[in-house]
Amino acid sequence: MNTNIATSIARIRGTQLKKAVMLFSKMKLNTPQVILSIRQGSLGITAMYGGTGLNVILPSDSIGKDDCEIDLQSLKDILSGVKGIIEIATNGSVIINTETGEIVLPFTPGKLVLPNVKSEVASLRSRELLKSLTKLLPFSATSENKRNLFGVLAEAQGSGLRLVASDGFRLGYADTTAVVMKEESIMIPLYFAKLLQGILKLVPEGEVSVRADKTAVKFQGDYFEMVFPRPDFDFPDYRRILPSGFKSELKVNREELLEAINRSLGAEKVRFTREGGVINITGKIGEGNFVHKVSVAGEGEMRATYNPKFLKDALVAMDTELVTMGFVEANSPLQLTPEEEDAEKYLVMPIRDF
Repeated sequence: MNTNIATSIARIRGTQLKKAVMLFSKMKLNTPQVILSIRQGSLGITAMYGGTGLNVILPSDSIGKDDCEIDLQSLKDILSGVKGIIEIATNGSVIINTETGEIVLPFTPGKLVLPNVKSEVASLRSRELLKSLTKLLPFSATSENKRNLFGVLAEAQGSGLRLVASDGFRLGYADTTAVVMKEESIMIPLYFAKLLQGILKLVPEGEVSVRADKTAVKFQGDYFEMVFPRPDFDFPDYRRILPSGFKSELKVNREELLEAINRSLGAEKVRFTREGGVINITGKIGEGNFVHKVSVAGEGEMRATYNPKFLKDALVAMDTELVTMGFVEANSPLQLTPEEEDAEKYLVMPIRDF
């Protein structure tokens, strides 16, 4: 191909572009087209349908300036087996060069700008937002039948942003430092929360602005924009189930407890029983019974039954040597927190034994 007459040229790693294209596929917008934008030093992709839109900008070795429509499925097919650098050029056509050959697509001019959401709620680093999302997403309800729990609550308060998620059987929250412009609670449906996680993993680290008005929510950074209709439902008042005190506060080594829980995952439930300096974790896998012992410190008794997977998700979310388990009684939620840390808490509801 003679690139001397090209209007614009962009060179980018195929795997990076493939990840971006997959994000648009996951949005399942009712439109087959995306807008491809080449700028000096970047390659952008934008799509919108109704009130939902996404724009992702990838750093690239590029020159020139052009915007065109391209079929998303065609782009997916082209990138399916690409691993190395690809070159995209425009010169009346869209010419895509890969390590296996050249593909020429028709050039259709196009431009798309996502709507602005003026009211900024908070601003924080993308790394911190990604970290909190990764911790909380396993706790969200995965069925839209649990409408008010289907997603993650973003709660701007004081000097930070709190993310909260629950499926009705467990709950978690994580606080992160943010510049808060106004105190407000925003529900992020699970669909968009997972998409946001994928975007933050892909684009360079930077500042993220959280914006919301009565009809729309927008997350915006230097390398992306995501906008969606504001949900017409609210997350339940989670504070009313947070324990105000405990009969027992026990400290365990997180890795030791996690190892015991991992060995128990074949069981539907595990029973915790405090006996002196250990907690006995008992259960049944198939026809066999098991007992795992974990060292424990602190005052108070403990005897209750839990889902081992829910315990694992809480332990994996924490990055600490010691975990404090706050226990009230067998029918109350167990609270797990990193040692001397109030920025994140995880509650697991018990399983009643009859």
